[in-house]
Amino acid sequence: MCKVIAGILFIISALGASGVESIKVADPWVRAVPPVSSVTAVYMVIENTGDEDDKLTGVKTAASKYSDIHTTTIDEHNVASMLKVEYLPLPSGEIMELKPGGSHIMLRDLYDSVKAGEKVEIDLVFEKSGTIRIEAEVR
Repeated sequence: MCKVIAGILFIISALGASGVESIKVADPWVRAVPPVSSVTAVYMVIENTGDEDDKLTGVKTAASKYSDIHTTTIDEHNVASMLKVEYLPLPSGEIMELKPGGSHIMLRDLYDSVKAGEKVEIDLVFEKSGTIRIEAEVR
């Protein structure tokens, strides 16, 4: 009986972890800003190694009151602007780079200034893979 229960628990834990394992986050970092600034941006590389498409649908952190997903657009006059989006698509087998001048995460109304060398904990919320906590260094 104990072996059966242990086997069931193993299967359940493997199924629960499979979504998180399909999303890989590399090189997360937060832009260092002057102490008077109340906003900053977060960048990283996200890879979906899973068999199905996913979406980054939200971001949470204790470092700021608001955290939004943004993308940069360029209009017909070659003027760049940031646009808040509800999600970023993560197709299966694809790599997405959140980078300056492109898609990124905005942290607004910072509770404290962020200083180079510090670490910021950030929860990335995915439609299928759930929540993944990362630690991003301030640079």
